[in-house]
Amino acid sequence: MKTVVLIMRRASLAQGLMTKIHQIHDMQLCFEPDYTKADVAIREHLASGALLEVSEDGVHDIGTCLALCARLRKVTPYCRLMLMCPEGQTEAVHCAIEAKRRGEIDDFVFYDVSLDYLAASLQSL
Repeated sequence: MKTVVLIMRRASLAQGLMTKIHQIHDMQLCFEPDYTKADVAIREHLASGALLEVSEDGVHDIGTCLALCARLRKVTPYCRLMLMCPEGQTEAVHCAIEAKRRGEIDDFVFYDVSLDYLAASLQSL
């Protein structure tokens, strides 16, 4: 069974996604709200993927998340990385596109994607 860690502050989104995925796919999702524990959560759950939420309020902005992705690439190289970006932040979108082009992340999605699309994206990670 595939395991993906959700590194995000939005517990309600994480819970909804975990419920949706559990009903449809052979995949386990684990929620980690503390970004500083991302590598520990990935190792603990033997996760093959991680979804990092880029916050809209600047606490965990695109720069912070990309720096975390760079660290995760080094310490958990087997884990594929996906960002969830606010579609209205032009700089975040541009940075996510460039990060994917450079191979720093494996994929990205926007906040406004449907749960079905997000579930399919995580399944393909």
